[in-house]
Amino acid sequence: MRKLKRGLTLVELIIALVISAILALAAAPYLGDYVANSRLREAGNTLLAQTLLAQSEARSRNVPVRLSVAGNNIRLLDISAGAPGVLLREQTLAAPLAAAADTNIDFGSDGRLRPLNPGDPVPAEVAVNLVLTGSNCSADRRCPGLRVEAGGAIRLCGDTTQTCS
Repeated sequence: MRKLKRGLTLVELIIALVISAILALAAAPYLGDYVANSRLREAGNTLLAQTLLAQSEARSRNVPVRLSVAGNNIRLLDISAGAPGVLLREQTLAAPLAAAADTNIDFGSDGRLRPLNPGDPVPAEVAVNLVLTGSNCSADRRCPGLRVEAGGAIRLCGDTTQTCS
């Protein structure tokens, strides 16, 4: 009786590796978009968490609190004693992530938006859009945006290239 052969030959192994390499090369561009979108989502969730914390701190301390977003730096400040405020918390986003524009959001002691300058009207909405430095937002690269409404509602939009409702 003949014995059955077990295992792979060297040719079969090389063919399997070549096919795997071709599939990996085909998927590489999509993997880059996936990683970029994951980083943007993570930064959006961080910004949302910090905004909710700022609103909560304003209510619990019964003082106005400012959320300051400058580049990739997010700061919470107690502004009850005036500018520049007392730093409550600071967080930095990963290097290529940043806000599209520097923005300050002031919460009153009731957790609602308040004007940045005395005498100004209360803004109807304040927006912070996140971007990946050196990259444009598109259908493939979805940049999240944070929206804070005058009544205190806070929401994170998954894609600022479309309307956020």
